[in-house]
Amino acid sequence: LGGKSPCIIAADSNLRVAAARVVFGKYLNCGQTCVAPDYVLVDERVHDAFLAEVKKQIEQMLGERPLENPAWGKIINKKHFDRLSGLIAPAKVVWGGGSDAQTLQIEPTVMDGVTAEDAVMGEEIFGPIMPLITYKTIEEAEAFIKARPKPLALYLFTQSKALEDRFLRYV
Repeated sequence: LGGKSPCIIAADSNLRVAAARVVFGKYLNCGQTCVAPDYVLVDERVHDAFLAEVKKQIEQMLGERPLENPAWGKIINKKHFDRLSGLIAPAKVVWGGGSDAQTLQIEPTVMDGVTAEDAVMGEEIFGPIMPLITYKTIEEAEAFIKARPKPLALYLFTQSKALEDRFLRYV
C-alpha cells in the first residue's frame, strides 16, 4: 500500500504549520511509512520561505546532527539503505544527505530543484528523502499529479476552501 503521495504547498498556506506537518509526516520512522508524503510541490512564490521553515523544523525535531540523535532511527535493511542512497543527487541536496552505512542511517534529506526525470521521482521513496518541486500555477501542480499513477494519499496545504474543493472533486 504505497505510492508517490504528493504534498502541495499553495501560496496562501500557513508555511510554519505546513512545514511542521510535512517534516513530521515525511521523517516519522525515517520516512518508512506508506502514507508519508513522497514529494512536495511548492508554489514558487513561497518556495524560499517554505524551504527555510522546513530546515528549521528538521532542526527543532532532530537537531543539527540527526545521525547523533538517539531518537533518529535506521533504514530497515542494507538493500533498502543502498537503494535510498542511490536516489540522493548530491548536487540537489540543500539539507542533510549524510549517511552511515554501519548503522544504516540516512539523515533527513531535502533535495531542491527536483524534476520528474530525477531518479528520486522514478519510484516510491519509502525513506527520509524529501524532493521539492516548484510550480507556477495550481493547474501545473494538478497536471503533474494526474500524469502519474494514483497516489495512496494527497496532502494539500491551503487556506482556500475553493482550492480544497477542487482537489477533493477532480484530483
